[in-house]
Formats: sequence, structure tokens, C-alpha cells
Amino acid sequence: MSQIEVRRPVSEWAKLPVDWIRTGGLVDFVGESYSVKSMWLKEDKSARNVCISSLKLYLALCCRADFITGNASVTYEELIRLTGLSRPTVAKALTRLETEKLIQRKAQALRKGSSILICGWLESKSWAKIPKRWLYDGSLGAKILMLTEFNFSRASLSALKVYIALLAYRDSNRGGIAMLSYDRLALITGVKRHHIADAITRLYDLRMISFRQGDFSEASDFSRTNRYLVRGLGVRWTKADEFELPQSASHKNRPSAADIAAANRFVSASPKVRSAEV
Repeated sequence: MSQIEVRRPVSEWAKLPVDWIRTGGLVDFVGESYSVKSMWLKEDKSARNVCISSLKLYLALCCRADFITGNASVTYEELIRLTGLSRPTVAKALTRLETEKLIQRKAQALRKGSSILICGWLESKSWAKIPKRWLYDGSLGAKILMLTEFNFSRASLSALKVYIALLAYRDSNRGGIAMLSYDRLALITGVKRHHIADAITRLYDLRMISFRQGDFSEASDFSRTNRYLVRGLGVRWTKADEFELPQSASHKNRPSAADIAAANRFVSASPKVRSAEV
């Protein structure tokens, strides 16, 4: 008689310690290195790729960790399947997370895989929610599909860091909405300000977030503060926001509702009326 694999349903969300994020920990994940020759920061693809894989792996480990203890018992094969990373890349990412004191590996029998403790799980003053079920693809293989969408590019690193920052800065007093300016996001993540908009657009296109644009200040657009909703956590926009269209690069040239109404009125007008107007 063949055995049928029974998997427990994926829970709605997982915990994410936030103290390290709020104290500037994301800034340390940079894809640049200092060049002695030119005395400028230059892109370091190797460092960037390790940062991307480390952040992807960290989210995966948080999703796998025991809710109470913060311990995750995992094998390399499972981490490879969850994240889409290769075995050598997973190894480098684990080492980097240990170096940053975000995880601690504990000795365990080889047949049981690796026992990993998420640092700060119990000590953190507060924690955020990861929309676990939303990120998974729901298949028997239980791949975290959303994480595999982030390739090894500067845009992916920026988007990952911004996403983690939005998770950490959701405000329960505002119904779970995060309110952050581009300047604030740049400070928290270390992402250059002129790359923030592209990161937001990437996350929006992947359906990981939704957002509403804040009003420009009369003095400067630098004080503009947007509102961000992380998808998959049961948060909804209020009625006041219902008719606001989240703006992304693909929406910039869309006509306004007033323009559409005016065009419809013109089309529906009789030929006689239009000829009289000419």
C-alpha cells in the first residue's frame, strides 16, 4: 500500500523580528565595495548576490521557524526548494546571516538536517508579520514562489530591502498601513533615493504591495509620504481610498476619470450636435 504524503496547510503568516531592521541592519546588505584606485563605491556583483540570497533565505527561515521558539529544523534540500537558490549559494547565505548575527546554527545529527535559531525571536521588543501563505505557491513542493521572482540584480536587492522595511514599519494604529517617505525608506534600507520608486513599482507589479501616493508639499516633493499596504495580511484600504489608483510606471499615462467621462460624452453626442459645435 503506497503512502500518501500529507502536508499541514501553510499558516497565514510568520513572525519577523524587527529590532535589527529598525536599528539600521538592512543598510549593511550592500551590493557595492570601496575602490581604493578610484576612491569611489563601485558595484560588486558578488557581494550583491550574497546580499540578495541572504535576505531571501532569512525570510524563508522565518517562515519555517517554530512560532514559539524561533527554531527552524531544515535541510539544504528544503532551503533550495523554498528559495530557488543553489546549494553553494545557500551555504554562503547562511554564513552571511551568521556574520550579521541574524541566525545561530546549532549542532544536530546530520540526518536531521540543520537546526537554526532566528536571533532576537524572543528578545525582540516587537515583531512584524510576514504574509506567509501569500508568498507560497501552494504546490506540494511548497516553494516560496514570490522569493524566487527576485533574480540577482540591483533592482531585486533594492526591492527586497524595501519590502522588508515595509513589513517592519506597518503601523497597527493605522490599520496595518505603513506610512514612509522616500527619504525615510532610503535611510532605513540604504537604497539610493532615486532607486526607491523602481523598487516600489517592482513590488507592486509582483502583487506584494499596494500603495497610495501622498500629497506633495508646497515646499518640496521630498516631504511626500506614501501609504503602503502589504498584501496577504488581510488589510484593506478604507473607503476614502477606494477610488485612488495605485501609481506605477505602467499607469503614468492613463487618462483621468474626468477625461474618460468627457470622451464618452463626446462619442455619445449626435452628429448634428457635433457639427453645430464645429
